[in-house]
Formats: sequence, structure tokens, C-alpha cells
Amino acid sequence: MRDAAPAPVAQPLRSPARAGLDSEPLDSPTLAQWLWGAGCHTPGDEEHILDLVRPFALNPAMSMLYLGAGLGGGARAIATKFATYVTALERDATLARRGMEMSTFQGMQKRAPVSVYDPETIEFRAGSFDCILARQSTYALPDKEKLLGVLAHALKPHGHLLLVDYVLDPQHPAGPELDTWRRHQETPPQLWSAAQYVSCLSHLGLDIRVTEDATDKLRRLVINGWGRMITTVNLGGLPKQHLLAVVDEAERWVQTIAALDAGALRTYRIYALARTAEARR
Repeated sequence: MRDAAPAPVAQPLRSPARAGLDSEPLDSPTLAQWLWGAGCHTPGDEEHILDLVRPFALNPAMSMLYLGAGLGGGARAIATKFATYVTALERDATLARRGMEMSTFQGMQKRAPVSVYDPETIEFRAGSFDCILARQSTYALPDKEKLLGVLAHALKPHGHLLLVDYVLDPQHPAGPELDTWRRHQETPPQLWSAAQYVSCLSHLGLDIRVTEDATDKLRRLVINGWGRMITTVNLGGLPKQHLLAVVDEAERWVQTIAALDAGALRTYRIYALARTAEARR
């Protein structure tokens, strides 16, 4: 049953036309939604998220954790389509707060709440979730084993885990493109190879089902997102400070694409299933 909608609050997402007239700085959540769609903060709109979770075969009896949920658009889309409950967690407090405002505005505060979390201290009860999706949630962590262990512990027997993250390809030298990308990340990346993720998850008792290089898909999502913004936002009508923010974001993604094209930086999709308690012994 859908949660009762609360009294209306200010819409978290302003229209591009109105935002172009505002004098305050252009905030990153608004810019992200111009690029990736309402409620989205990284490449890939709600349809992309629904496609990612297709292997979960979600139904109303299942529970799901979404780590790196950002503004919660993907979590709300999943909860709506599959009538399930999604625990959406985001490391960035500003994104989490804005995401919860959007869930509340849409009457989804119970089915898809968005909360902030600390990857260093987060804990769950054993067997809390049927499915876990984690997007770009580990590449900047120095202690990946700890968080992956927490996620494995939180899965029910036969539960699903899907990681989508940046990885290092050891077959390509780390050239200047990768160094430039590293320097411009908010949190210094601590990259693993795909093989290291597979090894760690296997030792945690998970069966690896898919290890896929998703770099080309990410590149297409980035190109499509910028195409979306160019056709929906009147860039020429933006105040100078807003336009500068757009230029800075464009430079950041140019650096990311350059690092991906150089080969050392990749994006991988790793899909695994939890074993039964007996099989883990």
C-alpha cells in the first residue's frame, strides 16, 4: 500500500529555465539531475537502474539495500516498479538529505528512505537483505574488505550482490590520464583490480556469477547525459557562475573519459550470490 503523501514541500529539483535565472550558486545535485535525470546523481537514469537490478527478480516479499543511492531516484523507481522496500544509503550528507526530501515529497519516505552512512562504521544484522546493489561505493575506500564483509554478512542465503565500481586494469600502465583523474576526485581513489574483488568476495562465501567490463556502457551513459543537458538546458541563458560550474563538471568528465580510454581505469559489474550457511563452512 502506498504511503500517504505529506503536505507539499518545495520541489527539490528546480526547472532548468528557472535555475538559469537564480543568482545563488548552482549546486551539484541540481547540475547532476540536468545531466542524468530527475533523482539521479551519477551516469544512468532510473531506467538504467531498473535494468541493473533485473537479475534480482525482485518481488514485494523481498528487501533490498542500495548503497551509493545518491538522491534516491533509482531506489524510488525500484520500490515503485516491484512494490518492495528499498533501504537507500548515501555517503554524501547533502545528497542524502536532498534525496530524503524527494522521497518524502513523493510519498515514498517508508518504501524508499534515503539516509547518510559511514562506510567505516556501518553494520547490519545477519541476513537483513535479499539483494544489495552498491554503485561506486568502494573504489575510494582504503579498507574495502571490511565493507564487503559487512555486505556479505547482511545477505540472506542465496541473496544477490551487485557491485558496479571503478577498478584498475593491471595490464595497462598507470599513465598521466589516470594520475589527472585521481587528483581531481573528492576522495583519493584506492583502486583494486577486478580480480581482487572476485578473490575477496569468494573468500567471504559468495559465488561469483558475472564479472563484466562495463566501461563502454559508462562511456555511452556519460555521452547521453551531456546530450540530454544540451537539449534541455539553455546554457547561453545561464549566469556566468552557473556556466562556470557546468564547465568544471564537463572538465571532470573529460578527465574521466580520458582515463578510461587510456585503459588503466575501467568500470566493472560484479554479480554474486550468497551461499547457504552450511555451504559457507
